[in-house]
Amino acid sequence: MQLSQRLAGHEVIQATKGMVTAQHPLAVKAGIDTLQRGGNAVDAAVTAAFAIGVLQPLWNGIGGGGLIVVQMAHEEAKAIDYGMQLPGLATADMYDLETTGAAQGFSRSFSVPAVRGAANEQGYSSVSIPGTVAGLARALELWGTISLYQALDPAITYAEEGFAVEGNFILATVDRADVLLNFPETADIYFPNGRPLKIGDRLVQRDHAETLKKIATGGPDAFYRGEIASLISADMEANGGLLRESDFAQYEPIVHERAEIGSYRGHQVSTMPGPCGGPTVLEILKILENFDMPATRRGSADWLHLVIEATRLAAIDRFSFMGASKIADFPISILADSAYAKTRAMQIETSRRGDYEAGDPWNIAGMDRPADFPAPAGQMRDRGTVHLSVVDASQNAVALTQTNMGYSGVVNPGVGVMLNNAMGWACPVPGTVNSIVPHGRALNNMCPTIVSRNGRVEYVLGGSGGRRIWPAIAQIVSGLIDDGMSLQDAIEAPRMHVETDDPMIDRRFDPAVVAEIENRGHRVAMPPEHYLLWPFTEANGIEVSGGEMRSGIAPANKPAHAGGI
Repeated sequence: MQLSQRLAGHEVIQATKGMVTAQHPLAVKAGIDTLQRGGNAVDAAVTAAFAIGVLQPLWNGIGGGGLIVVQMAHEEAKAIDYGMQLPGLATADMYDLETTGAAQGFSRSFSVPAVRGAANEQGYSSVSIPGTVAGLARALELWGTISLYQALDPAITYAEEGFAVEGNFILATVDRADVLLNFPETADIYFPNGRPLKIGDRLVQRDHAETLKKIATGGPDAFYRGEIASLISADMEANGGLLRESDFAQYEPIVHERAEIGSYRGHQVSTMPGPCGGPTVLEILKILENFDMPATRRGSADWLHLVIEATRLAAIDRFSFMGASKIADFPISILADSAYAKTRAMQIETSRRGDYEAGDPWNIAGMDRPADFPAPAGQMRDRGTVHLSVVDASQNAVALTQTNMGYSGVVNPGVGVMLNNAMGWACPVPGTVNSIVPHGRALNNMCPTIVSRNGRVEYVLGGSGGRRIWPAIAQIVSGLIDDGMSLQDAIEAPRMHVETDDPMIDRRFDPAVVAEIENRGHRVAMPPEHYLLWPFTEANGIEVSGGEMRSGIAPANKPAHAGGI
């Protein structure tokens, strides 16, 4: 028997003077208010990003990091990587490993041992150097028009005065109560009187507000070279953590004067360079470009098989070549090169599932493979992350994704900020491409993306959902370009997730198509039936056509909102 799926819907809105999409209505309001006061898209994005760090403090905030892609009108896209950085005291063999079990569920071929006590995913030993303050401040400095004080004002208000919490926030706190209740400062905020907040209760974060006020008046130095860094470092050292004041003092966001830019059937796709989801999205698309996807009926077995196989090939390359930058000097952009993608596409058989190995990008790059190139590594779990998109009246565009990875559970006394657990992004085994190195940046899944044509922005999008982000963004972009779908339709269309092994397929696909996919050798997994457990990326974005902007939002378990003027 087949049951209909209970899915919420998004009311697409239209605007001409500016639009913001984000995963909290008050963050949308903060961004729209900024636009209405004359700010540009970067001003609005930074303001909304600081705000959502207060409004969704488990998933992101100034204790974490992120990526931002900016395309100012009539200019080439640029980007800032303000991801978390591994501590200087971190070492490749710092964790005790379990003798059985794996730390991930979708890539058997690239799985890694679990860490004893999940020490790389919770508690003081899981925390990496935060980058949000430095990255957002730098974006404002380069492309914004308002002060850091102005950008922080809504976040300070939400932290100091509180706001009514929603159901998804309550579910998140209850789901990880075993972690949150381990830390007194954390428990006082999220479990007052030992009990979780109820829907509609106000979450007040007074220490968080005071920390934001210090940053508003003192700039990034107040966070990285002042009292805040001292408080965090002292608490970390007292409890076995690795962060020190010297880690904060050396942190710098990475500014890319040119985003990672690829083409797909005449459209420009701009995303983040480096060890993140961006190059993998581009590789999937470049592989698909070798097939007549516009003539292949979306949702058919042929279509689904090609998307699965292209994603698997790109995932194998991702886990084989991408990782902490100080381990491997590898030309990541080659993975999205047309000539290299053609060599990968030639391996796909349309009638059956392939058994693949990593490709040979060195040949395309005109380089010899280093004899000591590290072994492949798997990708760890990721529970956090938020995404927001902004377009202003001048059609300046911003795609911004930020995260706490999954959050450590640690809130330092006197600081009030949830810290990340980004040590969990790195492979806990020495000798791999993504092993832990001091001050390295481990492989992450974020891929804020801007699609344009002839210099004009067409779509701004991204998503949250850990490892499921990059396969989803590739499928959405394919839907927009190959199938001519609206952004909302492309986001809501049935989707699959796969890494290197077996696909998870949306229950809305025709059962006959799923059966045919299984006949081609794929071992299909089906997601939970309830939409609150929807296991696919929650994407949001903005479609731009002429002078009109239209919202696109995945209406599932981490609700997003759109605002327009």
